Amino acid sequence: MKIAIVLNYNNYHQSIDCVDNLTKVGVERVVLVDNMSTNNSFEILKQNYLNSKKVFVGQTESNAGYASGNNFGFDLAKKLYGVSKDNIFYVVNPDSFPDRNAVKAIYEFIQKNPNAGAVTTKINGTMESAWHHLTPLAGFVFNSWVLKWILLKLGIREGGIYKGDKEIVSVDIVMGGFFGIRQTTLTEIGYFDDHTFLYYEEEILFVKLKRINKQNYLLTNYNFEHIGRGSTELPKLKFKEINDASRLYALSNYYSVSKGYKMFYRLVNHIDNFLLKMLNRA
Repeated sequence: MKIAIVLNYNNYHQSIDCVDNLTKVGVERVVLVDNMSTNNSFEILKQNYLNSKKVFVGQTESNAGYASGNNFGFDLAKKLYGVSKDNIFYVVNPDSFPDRNAVKAIYEFIQKNPNAGAVTTKINGTMESAWHHLTPLAGFVFNSWVLKWILLKLGIREGGIYKGDKEIVSVDIVMGGFFGIRQTTLTEIGYFDDHTFLYYEEEILFVKLKRINKQNYLLTNYNFEHIGRGSTELPKLKFKEINDASRLYALSNYYSVSKGYKMFYRLVNHIDNFLLKMLNRA
């Protein structure tokens, strides 16, 4: 069964568009999770799909972030539809719109390849939906706001992107905005690590999948449209603080960086945050 998990936060308009698209392109069931929105999203979504046989709307007890909200959806899907190796979960952000070919291709690829972990497609016609995994050196370099700014000006981004013209590319990280994964594989690794609020969930997922010898893939003949952030717009400093904390959590718990590394990492964060405030860039 093709089962999508969609996480809503204060963004019911786009979530409805996303869910309606999924039901049209071959997804058989959608678990739509309201992550304790501060507006009336849950009531509107619940009413909108009240008579739907394909869409179930649930709500978390608190907003503990992206990983926690999706984990709630995975558990809810388990209660509703059971557990089967033939169930493929699609993690879909409300601003992501795959077509029927992408949904079908991911399902068939995972069913035919027992070693498949998370599988995605191109995004907006590019290969930017996948990148290379985090390393302590890269984490150290891109932790510096100044160095990161310079590197971005040079066209160098954290993780880079994959290149080439192969139809199937073995990759490290797949974008959390849209990917498919076998339900039993996700269950085996214990879902997402919910100790991050936002960002680096995909990095941690890669490590957890690698530990059980699963490989992530990018299918370059298929595509999904990504509109852009619908509910995660944050002030620059707030975004940076959450991003820094999530990166350090991943480095500490999955890449075993030293105490000295973590101390210097936090020092750089404090300096950068001070500079952002001084330059009125926060």
